[in-house]
Amino acid sequence: MAYGFEATNDNGKVIINDTVENLHFVSKATRTGDDGGGYSDFPQYSSGSDYLDGRVIHTYTVSCTGTPIVFIKPNDYSRWHAIIKQSVSSNTWTFQVLISGTSTSNPPDLYCFVNADDIPVASGDTWGMQVFKSDGTTKTFDSRKQPLAITGGGSVSHPSDPTDSSGLPGLTGTHDSSSIHFWNYSNNDHDFRSTTRYNEYSNTNINASTTMFSCPSLAQGVHERTQKGYKVSTSFLNPDQHHYSTALWWVMYRGVFRLRSGYFDAGWNVYIAGYQFTSWWTEGGIFGGGGGNITAGTRPYTPKNINMGSNSYIIADSSRYD
Repeated sequence: MAYGFEATNDNGKVIINDTVENLHFVSKATRTGDDGGGYSDFPQYSSGSDYLDGRVIHTYTVSCTGTPIVFIKPNDYSRWHAIIKQSVSSNTWTFQVLISGTSTSNPPDLYCFVNADDIPVASGDTWGMQVFKSDGTTKTFDSRKQPLAITGGGSVSHPSDPTDSSGLPGLTGTHDSSSIHFWNYSNNDHDFRSTTRYNEYSNTNINASTTMFSCPSLAQGVHERTQKGYKVSTSFLNPDQHHYSTALWWVMYRGVFRLRSGYFDAGWNVYIAGYQFTSWWTEGGIFGGGGGNITAGTRPYTPKNINMGSNSYIIADSSRYD
């Protein structure tokens, strides 16, 4: 004779059984600060198309045993959110959450859930129902604490182009007489913002009031716009002096998400960005002129997207745990 317990909903989906460990609410994470925000434009650049979406990184901590599953509850549903880093020291977990824009106001709330065995229960909580696995010791459910009630979910992916301009940024110009850019040309013509670059997924259970989501994503990309310039100066006193320049704008993006009433959006937001300008020339005569070299960071890796697989997301009603 088999022993056990199983509860299903009206759709025949398992809610509780003695095999799968249910997640239970342990607490909200504590926000410990932010980085002040930034990247609304390119550092050390102030000419054409000098605008980005901006971002703020908030830091949170929570103490618990077990590995928490974290839900983001936006307090400004118009902004994009994503957990971009997590670490643990002893039983203290630290999370970094990136949100779009540069305002540090309205940071999101993080709701943390762990397995039933990792939920602390007060000694006075003697009423309720517990469900154990067949080993008789591992809990899968404990009604004395708040189990996670999932209201929906699905699979999402990010668009391959994170930029608002048509097509990815690329290279124009050369370091020879065929170049379309003159020496020291530097005028960005690509829109590196991500306002229009997202995939939307319909979900009628999403509202812009109490819905929270969990969607781990490692999607990231680096893209750059490069302009090479050239000129040659030829005269009796300045025989064939060659002048070269390279202007380069780059942005590193992270995959982010947004909740709208009836929709879950998967898009991109700037994480870091930089501008690099280099100008140099060959020796030749007395009219060599001045020059310089300005460098603002080095891009993390050559232009490409990585970790672009589909991601599963789940949503829940945050008001159940307030």
